[in-house]
Amino acid sequence: MEKKKFFYGWWVVIGCMMITTTMVPPVMALSNKYLIQVTAELGITRSAFSFISTILQGLGIFISPFVAKKLAEGNMKKIMSFSILGYVLTYTGYSFAHNVWHLYICAFLLGIFYFNATIIPVSMMITNWFIKKRGIAMSLAMAGIGIGGFLFSPVITHFLSLYGWRMTYRIMAVIILVIAMPSSLFILHKKPEDVGLKALGYGEDTNTAKKASAAGISLSVKDSRYKGFFLLLLIGMLANGIINSGSLGQFPPAIEEMHGAAFQATIISLYSLVGIFGKLFLGWINDRFNTFISTVLGCTFFGISFIFMLMGSSTVMMYAMGICFGLGNAIGTVTPPLVTAAIFGKEKYGEAYGIANSFGQIGLAIGSLMVASIYDSTGSYASAWILLIILTAAACAGWCLSMKISKKYVPAETE
Repeated sequence: MEKKKFFYGWWVVIGCMMITTTMVPPVMALSNKYLIQVTAELGITRSAFSFISTILQGLGIFISPFVAKKLAEGNMKKIMSFSILGYVLTYTGYSFAHNVWHLYICAFLLGIFYFNATIIPVSMMITNWFIKKRGIAMSLAMAGIGIGGFLFSPVITHFLSLYGWRMTYRIMAVIILVIAMPSSLFILHKKPEDVGLKALGYGEDTNTAKKASAAGISLSVKDSRYKGFFLLLLIGMLANGIINSGSLGQFPPAIEEMHGAAFQATIISLYSLVGIFGKLFLGWINDRFNTFISTVLGCTFFGISFIFMLMGSSTVMMYAMGICFGLGNAIGTVTPPLVTAAIFGKEKYGEAYGIANSFGQIGLAIGSLMVASIYDSTGSYASAWILLIILTAAACAGWCLSMKISKKYVPAETE
């Protein structure tokens, strides 16, 4: 009996995980680790430093469709490798800053390289390589974000205390280059056909209707823009961006205000660790059942976390919030590409996800600011948490209705 060969797509997943582990956390969850030292030396305000993230996220609103189209049509390996190099050089560029404008120029350039090398190409590759087990593959690839945040948070803290912020930027840039560049050059491939293979699960399903559904709708992305299901997809993406930015950006100060910095750090560590397993759990649910069920489950956990925040004066409720938030926060990174792939299939995925991701970036750019503004005007986060519960329901409804309505555009079963 012939021994079954290890499917190369799992190496692609590992390579993607190396990318998300090293390149996403430094500009997202860990970007403010440098805040105190940089603002003190350069004499700028904390809000001025935080505007770096706004520039990077806001850039994604405009360039995501173009990035996705270029990656779909061009040589992904070359684009990613060049972008990784650009990312490393620009990240190093932060260390030479002597004024805030230098930081802003670096943030703009870094954003271009970031979107060309991270979430968009990773989600495209996983969609291309996996028909079967796509959920777990996507979850593993995106789990790198949580792993990187968990591993590099103490590393950056240690380097900052020993060497200061300028040298820490340079050391992290070298670490990113050493791990991410070999992954792009020697492990990752855009699609299985490039190396003479087929996607996992290709040809296994003999049910013609299921095959048609997996291939996605028959409409082009251009024609889809005028359909109700596409609008609902974008509403879901926008709401998802707001609730993720609002929660990740404002949970830390809200928890610290109620229970102090030490307890805040404990809860952040809790939902970061649970988040790694939460991504894998929702990926397994997606493969075992379907994207509709995994979406509802993820949004339910996410929404419940805001209910626990409303009862945040109790430390028990805070621990419960950390667990639920960790289980549900996969909807920020795993669910959007799975929903898009469920509607459009892998052939139209790149173009469709580029547009959808733009609306997600709008939400990410305004979410934390919106929650902070509510707190400033009311003196409490309660109204903000209630609003985010409503928006979580809106994200869930938008995605689920979009998947349901789009089914009528799937080609009819044929022999």
